[in-house]
Amino acid sequence: MAAVASLPAGGDDLSFAALRSLIARRRGRFTFATVLRVIAASLPALQPYFLAELATSVNEPDRAGRYLVLLFATGLVHFLLWTICDYYVATKINPLTYEFKRLAFETVWSEEYQRFVDRPSGKVASYVNDLRTHSNALWDAAHYGFVPVLASIPVYVFLLWRTARGNAVVYAVFLLGAGVILALVAGPVNARQRHLTNTTSTNTGRVFDSYANFVNVFSFRAHHKEIDRNNRQLDGLITDDVRFGVSLATYWAVSSVLIRGFLWAAVMGFSWYQFDRGAISFIAMVVSITVLIDFTAQYWSVVHNLGEWIDKSARFREAYTYLFPGRNIVTDPPAASSTTLPGSTTSVLDAHTVAPRATTPAAGSPAGPAGRMLESLEVRNLRFAYPDEPDRLVLDDVSFTVQLGERLGIVGRSGEGKSTLIKILLGFYQPTSGEVLVDGRPVGPTELAALQSYVPQDTSLFQETVEYNIGYAEPGAADPARIRQAAEKANIADFIDTLPDGFHTMVGERGIKLSLGQRQRIAIARAFLKESDLVILDEATSALDSETEARIQESLVELWEGRAAIVIAHRLATLNDVDKILVIEKGKVVEQGKKEDLLASPGRFAEMWGLQRSGLQ
Repeated sequence: MAAVASLPAGGDDLSFAALRSLIARRRGRFTFATVLRVIAASLPALQPYFLAELATSVNEPDRAGRYLVLLFATGLVHFLLWTICDYYVATKINPLTYEFKRLAFETVWSEEYQRFVDRPSGKVASYVNDLRTHSNALWDAAHYGFVPVLASIPVYVFLLWRTARGNAVVYAVFLLGAGVILALVAGPVNARQRHLTNTTSTNTGRVFDSYANFVNVFSFRAHHKEIDRNNRQLDGLITDDVRFGVSLATYWAVSSVLIRGFLWAAVMGFSWYQFDRGAISFIAMVVSITVLIDFTAQYWSVVHNLGEWIDKSARFREAYTYLFPGRNIVTDPPAASSTTLPGSTTSVLDAHTVAPRATTPAAGSPAGPAGRMLESLEVRNLRFAYPDEPDRLVLDDVSFTVQLGERLGIVGRSGEGKSTLIKILLGFYQPTSGEVLVDGRPVGPTELAALQSYVPQDTSLFQETVEYNIGYAEPGAADPARIRQAAEKANIADFIDTLPDGFHTMVGERGIKLSLGQRQRIAIARAFLKESDLVILDEATSALDSETEARIQESLVELWEGRAAIVIAHRLATLNDVDKILVIEKGKVVEQGKKEDLLASPGRFAEMWGLQRSGLQ
């Protein structure tokens, strides 16, 4: 049992600390369930004694009847208490593991953008799902495996002390020795299970990624490449699984030797020796042997549940540590968590609620509320380096202003910092230095995210309905009438009506059932639905044919009417409708002004314009 006590310490992570914090917040529930289970489990431990007394009451009917009643009563009360506890666990304890998963899901979404860039999404998803499964399995192993045995041991010791004290000493020595030996044997099992969990999850994420990119696989006819890569990964996974299996088999073999080779021989031999010498009565010997048989069943339950504990604790630790290294998510939850475990009932999504747009105020009006832009957005002396390359500035001293109702175009060669600038304006990253101001007031990532509507170059959709994907722009459930109105403004409502289920048609994984142009129109419909004061378009038409681009351009002109618009453009011809152009080179603003003025003077924009007209860029 020493092995069991040593495991929850947490080691090099806070995984078990989080579980202990969860238990502490619901201490009353866990205590009640445990006490009820202890009482229920301790009653059957009395039955070997009652049975031995019954066996020696052949000529004493009253005494035999009394012990029969006691046998029946202990069984009945055990059944009633055990069943009540089962219902209590099902209704009051098991739901907490789902709340733990809910908290884990929200905590992942509260992390910074860079964390999503650094980790495979399939592995993250797999681990978030596994946390609930493994935490529930840990509870089951402890509650149904360890607690009944721990409740029975004091009863066994008491009975043996009353009838055969020498055997009580044998059991005590065995429990201490077996605990130490099993702890030593369990160590390699735990380490190899954690390693196996990591490689298994990596392979799971790889399989997810393979199927998620089925278009690429079919496009390049790369089925065998995917199969070969998976087979190579499985070869390593099989090796890890075999090593774990061998260590687990060793654990079971040692457990068998301990109970069958040592305890049985010691108890049976010593009991007979004492009875033969007249040191104990026949009843005492029967109690000793009966307790041995009953204890063996309990012992195998402990060994089995200890194996389950080792397995699930290793999996739980690996998943938790990968997701939340150095963090106790129960005591340190997301700032605006909606989970019912600790603290606030406000959803993290509530921070993105945006008030309906108002009419444009007169110049000089005071700064508006959060999530609104009444006059202008200003980027001032902005510098930025990615966290993994802190010494390399991707943006260096970038400054510009865009007024409400103004359209700003941003151009530059690939890799010059345009997309990074957009990520900062979207609130994905904090600037390394400098600031972003709305109506003269510095704002952070959360307010920037609430302020804008974004139309990306490649729109990825959820595997949901058209209506769901358009309505995703709003924090809660969107009004179907407003969704249709937004689709009409994006010039896609007529097409949606031709689909088999109209707005309720499933779009397929990442929107695969729709063309690129149709997905772009859904992104534009989202932007119409959100009704924000700032529209950001990241090369939204660069991958489209000229006819589709022209139709979408009409929707875009209507979209940015009365709003501020920032347009990233690779094809310079799409900038005909902008008021001002910003040229970025090596992370710096090298030119800015009206299109005609930039073309009239020799400079980077004029050079890029000439190269595109010549078909060289």
